[in-house]
Amino acid sequence: MLPLPSTAGWSASAFVAAVFARLIRKGLDLLPELDEAATGHLRRLQGLLPSVWRVLDAADAGAIDLAGRAVQDLLDAAYAAADALDDLDSATGAAAGGAVHAAEEVRHAGKPRSPLRFLLCFSPPRNATAAGHGGSSKPSSKISSVVDLQMLREALEAMAQAAYKCASMYEHVTPPKNYATAMAGQAEDAAREAAEHDDDDIFGREAEVEQILQEVRFGDDPHYRLGIGVLPVAGDAGVGKTALVRFVFHHEVAMAEFAVRMWVHVSGAFRLRKQLMDQMVHAVAGQYRDDDDAREFLQKELAGKRFLLVLDGITEIVDNHQWGDLIEVLRPAARRSLIMVTTESETVAAAIGTMPTLTLGPLGSDDYWKMFKHFAFGSTEDTEECTLLGDDWEDAEGDEERLSPMEQIASEIAKKMDSLPLPAQAIGRALYFRRDDEDHWRSVLEDKLWENQDVCEISPALWLSYRHLDPRLKQCFAYCAVFPDDYVFRKEELVNMWVSQGLIYSDRVAMRLEDIGGEFFDELVHRCFFYSIGSNRYVIHKSMQELARAVAMSRFFMITETSGDVPQEVRHLTIRTSNLSKLKSDLALEILPSPDHHFLQRVRTILFHADFSESDDFLDILGNIFSMAKSMRVLGLSCASLTYLPPEIGQLRRLRYLNLSGNKMIDLPETLCLLYHLQVLDVSRNSPSLHPPNGITSLIHLRHLYATEVFLSSIGDIKSLSNLQQLDVFCVGGSMQIDTLRRMTQLRGKFSIRDLRQVDASEVSKGMLKGMQYLNALQLSWNICDGQTKDVSKDEDVLECLQPHDNLRNLEIMGYGGVKFPSWLIKASSSLSNVTSMYLIDCMNCKTLPPLHVLPSLEVLEIRRMPSVSKVSVIPQRSDHELFPKLKRLVFEGMTHCTEWLTGKSKSRSTTFPCLCELEIRNCPKLTNFPDIPLSLIAMILENVGLHTLPRISDKQPSTEEALEATSKNGRWTSRLTTLRVHQCHGLRSLATSLLQQQHLLKSLEFLSIMNCDNVICDIPDGFKDLTALREVSLYDCPKMLVDKFHTSVRTMEISECFVSQGGWVDEDPILFSVWNLKITGCSHVRSDQVSKIDQLDWLSSLLNVCNLHLENTLLLRLTMFNQLPSLEILEIDGCDTFFADLSDFAWLERLQVLSIRNCREMCRLPENLCTLPMLEELCVENCPAIEALPDNGLPPSLKRLSICNCGPRLIERCLDDELDRPKIALIAVVYIDGQCIQTKGVDM
Repeated sequence: MLPLPSTAGWSASAFVAAVFARLIRKGLDLLPELDEAATGHLRRLQGLLPSVWRVLDAADAGAIDLAGRAVQDLLDAAYAAADALDDLDSATGAAAGGAVHAAEEVRHAGKPRSPLRFLLCFSPPRNATAAGHGGSSKPSSKISSVVDLQMLREALEAMAQAAYKCASMYEHVTPPKNYATAMAGQAEDAAREAAEHDDDDIFGREAEVEQILQEVRFGDDPHYRLGIGVLPVAGDAGVGKTALVRFVFHHEVAMAEFAVRMWVHVSGAFRLRKQLMDQMVHAVAGQYRDDDDAREFLQKELAGKRFLLVLDGITEIVDNHQWGDLIEVLRPAARRSLIMVTTESETVAAAIGTMPTLTLGPLGSDDYWKMFKHFAFGSTEDTEECTLLGDDWEDAEGDEERLSPMEQIASEIAKKMDSLPLPAQAIGRALYFRRDDEDHWRSVLEDKLWENQDVCEISPALWLSYRHLDPRLKQCFAYCAVFPDDYVFRKEELVNMWVSQGLIYSDRVAMRLEDIGGEFFDELVHRCFFYSIGSNRYVIHKSMQELARAVAMSRFFMITETSGDVPQEVRHLTIRTSNLSKLKSDLALEILPSPDHHFLQRVRTILFHADFSESDDFLDILGNIFSMAKSMRVLGLSCASLTYLPPEIGQLRRLRYLNLSGNKMIDLPETLCLLYHLQVLDVSRNSPSLHPPNGITSLIHLRHLYATEVFLSSIGDIKSLSNLQQLDVFCVGGSMQIDTLRRMTQLRGKFSIRDLRQVDASEVSKGMLKGMQYLNALQLSWNICDGQTKDVSKDEDVLECLQPHDNLRNLEIMGYGGVKFPSWLIKASSSLSNVTSMYLIDCMNCKTLPPLHVLPSLEVLEIRRMPSVSKVSVIPQRSDHELFPKLKRLVFEGMTHCTEWLTGKSKSRSTTFPCLCELEIRNCPKLTNFPDIPLSLIAMILENVGLHTLPRISDKQPSTEEALEATSKNGRWTSRLTTLRVHQCHGLRSLATSLLQQQHLLKSLEFLSIMNCDNVICDIPDGFKDLTALREVSLYDCPKMLVDKFHTSVRTMEISECFVSQGGWVDEDPILFSVWNLKITGCSHVRSDQVSKIDQLDWLSSLLNVCNLHLENTLLLRLTMFNQLPSLEILEIDGCDTFFADLSDFAWLERLQVLSIRNCREMCRLPENLCTLPMLEELCVENCPAIEALPDNGLPPSLKRLSICNCGPRLIERCLDDELDRPKIALIAVVYIDGQCIQTKGVDM
């Protein structure tokens, strides 16, 4: 390992300081119990406190040689002291996590005058001394009779000796300027402000973005057109490949084009292993699944869908067969699916790319300056508002007089980073936290690190960004060295590991360690040490991972197939090999030195990242490891294919974090219950029958338990686990008695209580959930009620007793069988004042709704399947009262007997839903009345609703700031409605009295869909002519509705044959010239004898600008009816067997490039005159089993791509036979048959 730069900064300063303070605190607490020698060591430690603080401050600032023996001895003494304190806590029954106690007591005590500004929260009380027994420290009860204090004596002695040695050696060291930014006050405000800036902005890559999007929409790569394309993005490390692809991944075009988008973090050689497949499954399913066959799941989920798959950071293709296996997994997807690969290797790009490689170089100086200024100053200015520096950095010299002093410094810093985005983001964000300190910026500019480019092959800017971290953040970031390059982080998982290692401490005693750790993680994200890939998943850039390993030094080590000897000073181990012989050798298990001298005795973390395939030898190795690794805090055995856990696990008495997820375990040893300090246990994704050991309730410090419902339901006395903060589900019944919840007051996040139907009302006491003040979301679930509940009053009594704490934000009630809601829900304005989301589902017997309209914070309301409700009556308390004042989303579904929604007198000045943005009403066939909708509404969906007319828009002036955004540019109030969907509303008869008559307010409506409404007519004289923003229209299966006037803004039109059979438009109507995409779909309201009527419609031949025509299951339409389509480029025929009947000439389709024929099961042959299409490049024939041969006249010479899939075996045989149809396809560049690319003449695919 290369030596660290002399100014790197010690990642262990905070840990040593915390243990130092914790040790002194424990000594003061037990002072009456200590003998004279121990008291002397304690007094010595207190005297050394200022000197040690100064040394640690200097080490944190990078002024001390970290390879020196004195520093390492001090760290070793701190590790040993932490072990001794843990053992003492276990012996005395004290609560685990001494750092918390130190912080709690510090808050009420003075702090020593120490130069270590960022670690003062760890200091023991200033007025507590070993000599005088004074201060706030209270004498402890006599424990020396039952507890051996020898461990504490030895720890005090070792720490005192190491501290003295270190303080003496560095007595004359003066701490230099410390760049670290404390996580308190102003820095936290800056973090929040920085978070508001969108880090997904890109600078100087607009042309590349447009190039990629053009490939997505119009790319002619044959593999992409007919199957799966591969687009490589190549460039040097840190040049911005990932940022560019991430921007495209989230672009609206990508979201519209691809039904499925998957992001996979590879960061190494490509191997189709479980970790990669899990990431794909997570992206598709939204969570990791207990799916034994990920391939089968992916093939099923991707079938017929276009996908975008990003493989980020491939360094090499080890095995071409594995790449082929990936393509096989993805093959069922729809054609025009895309894989984007980022790589530094042009060789990799050439090996797997089907599209030309997009190679990125460094940014131009102007773009780089824009980006650096954005991160360093928080600027969101446009290019023209930003002082530009010319095409080259040399041009900047003449422009510096236009820059402010801070900008001049920033410009000089920017010149030092080779125009690479990652260093600019990292150091720019670090400077942002000190953006008003010119002296600090100048110090960074003049730092000696810039003189040594790429120390340890890492940019100086990254080193400097690391030096800006709070010491606590330094150690948290360094801990990430224990993870492999391709690891995908979950915030909660990493924070739990930090807490388990004792890396999280603060003087804010009101906050949980997990919450503080969450803040630490968020700040590392803001500072660009992590970046998000969505769904609470994060990764570290390769360069940042190298930085973490550099600062972690030899305390972290990874055993791989090619790794060398394990350093004796290692504290954190990662195992990435399933080679058991090498593992035994590297861990020195066969030599077995004295246990006290074996390095495993001191290891604090072991993470296994390999599949051991149920190996008995591996279990023996695990048993040996468990017998020796007595200092271990974190053990990761996820996805190791284990069915059994060795009983030696009980010897890991200091273990706090145990991850056994993703294995095949059916049983856990009873010795697991000896893990006194265990805080996190993850046994999720194991055998469904896995049950807890009998003594699991002895794990009284357990805070997070991740397991199945079966596992949780089998815990007999779960109330003993009163420190649990993570418990997803509580299933009532059997050993799970609901009265045990009264003591579970530490639960946080989301909590679900299920099977409440089994509760006896006598078991429930009123207010039993009121103590759960930290819960964010609560789900109360009975079995789905069918309305035949025998004892309705029991459900009512139970729910009455389950009132949550006032802090609750999300409440869901499912399957409740009572007729009325409880009093606390009736008085919701006071008891649920903080609730933002409310879900009432399957409450079959309830006849009325609670007064939810008065909830002051309610933003989301979903009411589903409550058939006993006949009407909703929302009456304001005052005439000017706002109903649902903050509601943004309303779902009203399955209310089969509800007839009306009343809001009081029509002349009332009250407003309803003033902030509503989304409205969905589904399956309410008797609902004939609904209030006017507000100007704030963005999307409205009505499906199977009994309305006779659509709601109107209330044009009352909004009174809230959120609703005030509904104003137009000219100052008039207009609606924000962009999407309107009306489907299966058979009672709807007129549009004249609805919002569609208020077209002067609908200046934002872009998408309009009216489908399957049997009786609706368009009785608006000017139709939709005044909907000037309308882009997409769908009028399907509405046999009485004919709209003949549209604004020329319409580009995409979907109509059904019944619309056509009514006449459609007159010839030369302006709409005929504005439509680019036209889809006509068959419907049940047309008859085959109407063909002659349609044949006389001239407008079918006047679609002069239609470039994409899609016909699906039509009965009447023939291609001859469209005898003039001069702009048509894409023609898709789906299930239209007679569309090509009586066709003699294709010549007028002179611009047709793509022809797709699908699901025409009775079509016997392809048109003979296909060869006359002069520009046809792509032909796709799918699911047409009656077609047995290609046309006798052959295919057009312009054809480049041919795909034949799921057609008759005879057609396939002929295409592969040199004597039959093979010559007809010989000159086509790419031919796919049943998803396989076959070899054609002159082209070896």
